[in-house]
Amino acid sequence: MAASSNISKHGPGGFHLLAELERFEAPNRSFIGHRDILTRSMARYHAVKPYVFGDILDVGCGRGYGFEILQSPDATRIGLDLSLEFLKEARRNYHSVSLVQATGERLPFRSGSFDTIIAFEVIEHLYDDVGFLNELKRLARPGGVIAISTPNRLIASGGEKQPLNPFHPREYTAEEFKILLKQLFSDTIILGQNERRTVDSSGNQLIDNIPIKWKYLLPGHVQVVISVLIRLPLQISDCQFSPDDLQSAHTFLAICRL
Repeated sequence: MAASSNISKHGPGGFHLLAELERFEAPNRSFIGHRDILTRSMARYHAVKPYVFGDILDVGCGRGYGFEILQSPDATRIGLDLSLEFLKEARRNYHSVSLVQATGERLPFRSGSFDTIIAFEVIEHLYDDVGFLNELKRLARPGGVIAISTPNRLIASGGEKQPLNPFHPREYTAEEFKILLKQLFSDTIILGQNERRTVDSSGNQLIDNIPIKWKYLLPGHVQVVISVLIRLPLQISDCQFSPDDLQSAHTFLAICRL
């Protein structure tokens, strides 16, 4: 499927991205600073793999790494993203996946087109979160699965209403995320993503002790480089998903069934 050349980067309901910085908004294997970010992202795909079936849509697919895990024989796999740069990279590496360039304002597919819909780290970029969830629900078939992840505001922004990440119009606490999803889905499981480091290190403790606001005094790409230089590499097996103690999770992962 050919990608559209019509790009909207700003405005209500669209992905709120800055063109000069958007390359840092999806994990990149060639950038050392994204080492652990990529591991956390791939862990989410592994976590939802048991629920995945049929035709798949990955909204905000980025560079397409999730399709290494999201396998569905004899079914359609489609990745959607705003960034043409990301989609071009995905097209080079995942030839059997159809790729579409679009925003979350209105997803360009017929109702009931997919059995599984993935939307990881997307909803916090959108102004109209309820509208976006309605779009996902519209596209899902009866019995389908919608998997959504988003950062925990208590961890990502220290509980501040205004997110510290300039790309996020809003973030959620666990209770806020539950209330939002209950408006549209009656069957939802919310898991908290966190990690258990197999080996303690002073680097991990140092990072954890830095006040959250201080971490945003440096550009994001500088922060993550410093982080990986003083931390041990994160492994997929270190990433844990549990419905317990959501308050301390750095990311929420919701599995919604229709």
